[in-house]
Order: sequence, then structure tokens, then C-alpha cells
Amino acid sequence: MNIAIVGAGLMGRLLALSLLRNEQHRGEQLRQKQSQSVTITLFDKDNKLAHQSAAYAAAGLLTPLGESLHCSPNIVSMGFESLGLWPTLLDSLHEHTFFQQTGAIMVSHEQDKGDYQRFVRHLKNNYPEQVSHSLNRAELLELEPEIGRSFNQALYLPQEGQLGNRRLLVALRKQLAKESPHASTGNRLNWLSECQVVGIDVGEHRSKVTYLQGSEKHSQSFDLVIDCRGTGATNNNSNSACAPLADLRSVRGELFQLFAPDVNISRPIRLMHPRYQLYIAPKGKGFYVVGATEIESDDDSPMTVRSAMELLSAAYSVHPGFAEANIRQHVSQCRPAFSDNQPKITVQDTLIQVNGLFRHGFLIAPVVLKQTLAVIENSINNTETALPYADLFS
Repeated sequence: MNIAIVGAGLMGRLLALSLLRNEQHRGEQLRQKQSQSVTITLFDKDNKLAHQSAAYAAAGLLTPLGESLHCSPNIVSMGFESLGLWPTLLDSLHEHTFFQQTGAIMVSHEQDKGDYQRFVRHLKNNYPEQVSHSLNRAELLELEPEIGRSFNQALYLPQEGQLGNRRLLVALRKQLAKESPHASTGNRLNWLSECQVVGIDVGEHRSKVTYLQGSEKHSQSFDLVIDCRGTGATNNNSNSACAPLADLRSVRGELFQLFAPDVNISRPIRLMHPRYQLYIAPKGKGFYVVGATEIESDDDSPMTVRSAMELLSAAYSVHPGFAEANIRQHVSQCRPAFSDNQPKITVQDTLIQVNGLFRHGFLIAPVVLKQTLAVIENSINNTETALPYADLFS
């Protein structure tokens, strides 16, 4: 059986590894053919480092309550479910990936105290079952000493976490290389990097993928095509022959990677602000990711002066030690979102499209992965088995 995965970002890599490992999706029809294995072709417009993917330009925050003011309740629920799934997934990789679940801290400056109080009320009214702790200055100093110097109060969300998004992309790349061909299943992966898909011709029994590799055009037919292109599937970035998603748009995000050895913050920090929530994500060994911007645009040009000034001045206002930080990298990238900002898995004959994870990719990826694998199994076996987490998808 031949399966194509178009797009080698976070979802593409997770799906490729799951399909390499897992015989369950093959179902009874293929179990009867003991000799049949699965060949997975992963189409990647980038090189295998994934520096052009939305997953690379992220902080890897796993903070469902921190996002809850700006997303639907089902996304929060997906986030909590995924927090329980990430450790098992990461433990299955040979390469170490940073994972932490020691909570996150929400703070605000005095002039933005109203936004802070609104968030506290929001959690109390909408998520009373979730644990949160209001801290005074003494309690904040004990929990996160260098933040307590700048703020009189904070909200501690002990269940929140984060992971090393870039380390995970590397770990998945190495694991895919290590497990192809898979020793127990015989499944194989063919990873075509720097390869642009220019056509997806959907059929009832097979679909054809047309792609450019270098200057040469090729076509290949597959039993199933799984489209995980992210913003590559928008009308602006995909031609009419390549199954664009009409309701999909791009939302620009920007962040800095800073090296600040004189700053000692151990947990993700969010700064409440009337226009945005700044986050500071510690990545260990003096490195921090600082981001906040969310711009309705498909422009992936370098960061603007305004965004740079806002992000860096806000980071400095949280901790004056950032004044002497080295700017190691500034990144701009677009994230895929539908008009309702909900993830969607759609099926058209032998084409499955997984998209719209918006700014919540790492937060909800394990749940989206599990449901996608169930959709694949139903598609291959022509069954209608109930999907996991069906109540969490719109």
C-alpha cells in the first residue's frame, strides 16, 4: 500500500512516524495479506531541518489556560488531553526532547491591572475545576525570585507546560531515519525534501500527486494522500489543481530567540496587555523565546520595527536583565487558520486534509494526531468506527 503525506512540519512528521510504526490502521483487509507493507512518501517543500515551517517558528508552549481567553473551550480541552499524551509520545523517541510541566505564571503591570483581573474572573467563571493560585509578592518571590522583583502579584497555573519545539523536529527527523524500514512492520518511508507539490488529482480509489523535484516534473499515484501543508493549502499559496482549502487563511507570528545568561526564569511567563499577551519561554542554558504578535497577514517578510520594539521593550519590562541579552534570532512565519480558528480533518475520497491548527499546533497536536489516525483507518477499511475526541472537534 502506498500513502503520501504532503507537508513535513509537525503533523506530517508525527503522522509519518505513527504510520511507520502502527499496523492498526491496516485493518482486516490488509491483515489478510501478510506480505503487504506500507510505503509512505513524505513530500517536503523545505529541507529536512524544517526552518520554513510554522512549527520551527514557535515557542512550544503547552498552556491551555493561558490561551483560554482567546480560544474556544474545546481547544482548552484538547490542550489538557494533549498534556497527558505528550510524555508517552516523547518517551518513544531516542533523541532527548525538552519537556516541562511545572506551571506558568501570569503577570501584569499596574496600568494593565484591569486585563489581569478580567483574566482571573474568566478562569473563575469558566474553568472553576482547574487549579490556579493567586500569589502576592512574597509568594511570587519564593516561586520565581527574579520575577517577584518587578511585580506585586501574579497568577500561578500549575498544570501548564512547554516542550522544545525545535528539538522535537530534529528528534522526529532522526527517528524517521532510524525506523525506516520498520523492523516489525516492514513499512518504509521515502522522504522527498526540497520538493514542491503542484497538483493533487483526487480519485475515488487512488489519487495522483504531481511534484517538482529540481527542474523535473513527476507524477505518482497513491492509495491515500494526507495533506498537512498548513498555509501551503491556502488559495494564495496553492494553485487550483492542488486541492486548496477555500476557508483557510494565514496569520503571521513573530518571535525573538534571546541569549540572556544573567536572567534566571524557570517557567513560562505571560504578560497581560490590552493588545496582546507577551510570552517568555525559558529554553535552558540561558536561552529564551519571546513572542506575542498575531497579525492577519500572509506576509512572511522579516520582522517589522514596531513588532521588534514592542516585544523587546515588553521583555525588558518583565526582567531588566533582558537589556543585556544577545539577539540570536528573529523569526517571522505564518500559521494556518480557518475562519473559526478551529482545526479540521476533511475527507474527499482518497484525500484526507488536516489543517487549521492556528497558534495551537503543539498544544493540540497529539489529539489531532489520534483522530487523524482513526480517520485514516476508516478511510482505508471503508468503516465508520467512532472517532476519538469527536466531541472536541467542531
